[in-house]
Amino acid sequence: MSSRIARAYATFAFGPGAAIYAFLVDHDAWRRDVRAMARLVSGQRVLDLGIGPGASALALAAADPARRPIGLDRSRQMLRRAAAAAAAARVRLPLVRADAGALPLRPGALDGATGHSVLYLLPDPAAALVELRAALRPGGRVAFLEPRAGPLPARALRGGVRVAAAMLLWRGMSRLHRRFTEAGLAALLDAAGFRAARAWPVLRGFGVMATAERP
Repeated sequence: MSSRIARAYATFAFGPGAAIYAFLVDHDAWRRDVRAMARLVSGQRVLDLGIGPGASALALAAADPARRPIGLDRSRQMLRRAAAAAAAARVRLPLVRADAGALPLRPGALDGATGHSVLYLLPDPAAALVELRAALRPGGRVAFLEPRAGPLPARALRGGVRVAAAMLLWRGMSRLHRRFTEAGLAALLDAAGFRAARAWPVLRGFGVMATAERP
């Protein structure tokens, strides 16, 4: 598949197709792993990188009422959906439209960061992680949930029509962009200057979750 097709697919999914994307990922399996990801970071100033429809940032807020999450995304449509979700949940959620490779943040501004389905879409995830590391204070943690490489287990599509549709969409998107092994995602974090990186499979083998710390 050409990079042009991949860009067109992503532009639709996170632009005009944002409502479809938000509907498909609105299920318990997705929310469960989003909550698990939120618990891996601590501190008040936590950035949700590639916020999408807002589920990750709302999980951050729910995990710690004192936390002040910030959402960042390139897509206006996704930021609108995140704003609506935050308003419905009565959560104060500052939103920033920016590129993950050029964060409008001063060095050390963040206590932590999360990213759900964001690294696999970036043209240079290694450079974006270096940028993110600079914006974290020493000891700040990151957590990511990304599409996993390798064959799918037989149970991967169980859980209902919406779960299966969401996972197949994610699988199709990641085929056009990239997928990560546990070792590969941990190595990417290590190479960007993080330490104690570890990764493990989630979402019935569709996803891989990873966490690491800024030295």
